[in-house]
Amino acid sequence: MTLKARMISKDKRMVEKNLMSDLELYVKKVIEFGASDAKIISARDVVVDERVRLKCSVPKCHLFGSSPSCPPYSPDPDEVRKAISRYKYAILLKNDVVPKEDFVNNKQWLKGHKKHQGKTNRIVSELEAIAFNDGYYLAMGFAAGGCKTALCDGLTCQYLDSGRCRYPLRSRPSMEGVGIDVYDIASKVGWDIYPVAHDNVDINTVKCAISVGIVFIY
Repeated sequence: MTLKARMISKDKRMVEKNLMSDLELYVKKVIEFGASDAKIISARDVVVDERVRLKCSVPKCHLFGSSPSCPPYSPDPDEVRKAISRYKYAILLKNDVVPKEDFVNNKQWLKGHKKHQGKTNRIVSELEAIAFNDGYYLAMGFAAGGCKTALCDGLTCQYLDSGRCRYPLRSRPSMEGVGIDVYDIASKVGWDIYPVAHDNVDINTVKCAISVGIVFIY
């Protein structure tokens, strides 16, 4: 074994030894960044379901095909499922949408998504960067909603137009855009979550609204 190989092997042992303390630190970091809550979860608890991604096209979401982070351009469920199977742990985070009308009220939908989904996107990208710099070089995060609304205020996707993304280090697919069952994993950790459409919604039936992101660490 070469010196470089021995050093890499030693680094990996140190990573595993410090993993749980780092995960606990990341939860605190996420809260400091403004998240309402965060949990350390087993990557095995994350369900990837083709039907989730299919909901982006049946019925077709208005963001379908509008950015490289949305279907049909985002990674397909089979690829994501295989990748997630290589991880042990992830940090699941949520942002409470207050007021809930930011998601429920059709007139507030665009501004609401930019505010709340943009916040989730920012926290996910910041945590992923921290984990990467800590030695978890395969850390991988997924945000919430389409990056076109979360980051670019609904403007035409510059990447699809010219190949130059406005936010290359923050733009990323949503959990649902790659087939991750957000409702399932949120329920598993005890969070209240309700389906929220932006039209024909009885606001009295929606007790709360949340925006959820995830970062697979190791």
